Parts: sequence; C-alpha cells; structure tokens
Amino acid sequence: MVKFRLYFDKDKETKWLNKMAAAGWAMTGFFAGFYKFEQSEKGKYSYQIDFGNKFFSVSQDYREFMEDADIEIVAIWGFWVFLRKLKSQGEFKLYTDVDSQIEHYQKILIMFKVATVIELICLFVEMFCVSRTENIMLWGAVFFILAMLLAFVKITLHTSDHIRELKERKTGIKEPRNRNVSGFLVAGLMFNSCALIIQDSVADYVQMSIQIVAIIFMLVGVYLTAKRQRES
Repeated sequence: MVKFRLYFDKDKETKWLNKMAAAGWAMTGFFAGFYKFEQSEKGKYSYQIDFGNKFFSVSQDYREFMEDADIEIVAIWGFWVFLRKLKSQGEFKLYTDVDSQIEHYQKILIMFKVATVIELICLFVEMFCVSRTENIMLWGAVFFILAMLLAFVKITLHTSDHIRELKERKTGIKEPRNRNVSGFLVAGLMFNSCALIIQDSVADYVQMSIQIVAIIFMLVGVYLTAKRQRES
C-alpha cells in the first residue's frame, strides 16, 4: 500500500507512522511524500525519525550504532532518517535527556530557517517573472511557493517554541515567548506585496482579487495577534 502525506512536523509524522504500525501497516519505504507500507502484525514496530548530518546519507558509524541497538534504518530522505525497532524489544526513544533533545531540535531549526530564506528568494524571483510576462501558468508556481513559504515559517516558529519549552523544563525558568504575530498577518502582507509588484502586468480585477484576499488575511491576522498579546 502507498499513501501520500506532506509533513513538515516530524513529531506528527512519527505519531502517524506509529498509528499505522498499530493498525498493522509497517512502513517500508519513502520517496517525496509517498510512504510505502506492508501488512504486518499489529503493533510489531515502533518508529522514530532522526535528523542526520549528511544529505541523503548516513555515516558507517551511524549505521553500526543503530545495528548494535537493534534499530533498522527504513529510509533516508534529505536529512531525515526513518528508523524502526521491534516493539517487543522495549521502548524506542532516540533522545532521552533534555540537552540532547535541545541540540536535536536546534539542528532542525537551522535547516528550516535556511529553507525559509530559500523559499523567500524563490518567491521574489517568481513574482519578478510574473511581472515581466503574461503567462498565467506562472501564477500556480507563485501560490505554490507562497504556500511552502508559509508552511516553513509556521514550522520554524513551532520548533522555536518547542526548544523554548525544553529549556524551561531544563532550567525551571520561564523563557520569554519570542513571537506573537499570527501567520495570517504575514500571509496577508505577502499577498499584498504580490499585488503591488504585478499591478502593471495583470488585469485590474486580478489585482483587486488578490488585494481582497490580502485584506481578509491581514484582518484575521491582526485579530489573532492582538489576542495572543493579551494572553501572553
């Protein structure tokens, strides 16, 4: 069986894989969002997802360490390493102390920050191309990149919050919350920027439609931002 899912949060992805395993479907492969499963005994495996130091590869020392711990490397995609272990061999955890968890999520945070910057550059390049041509097909690429950018911004903020919570658990001191701005406000500002950039190269109704969407997003964003500031 093959299922398609697009996850940015590896913790949610791990929960889903373990839920599938509990239902009798063991993951055996992964490629670009497509998960391959085979039927197995219900709850036979426990899954974890690690963040490696190499792109589409792991070191021999890493492989030997996992083999010694009776952990199987199921798939490698980018920096993500999909692992599983027989549930009968006990609880499967990769990082048991707070310091190692903080280090793990800080590496993930750096990766998402770099990806966010790359997506932002791609968005401006694509919008520049749209402003220079009347090819309507480029709009699909613009909105796809914008959706990816917003997803990266969301998971970056989520990962930052998780690191803050881990630090609070370690020190017992409440860390200041580093953001209160809603993603809707960010999205609205981006849509409005798109409308301004392409205003001379598209029909008036197209620009007006984008700006209406931008205004709706910004109003929702302002409301949610104000609500968060009151609660913080």
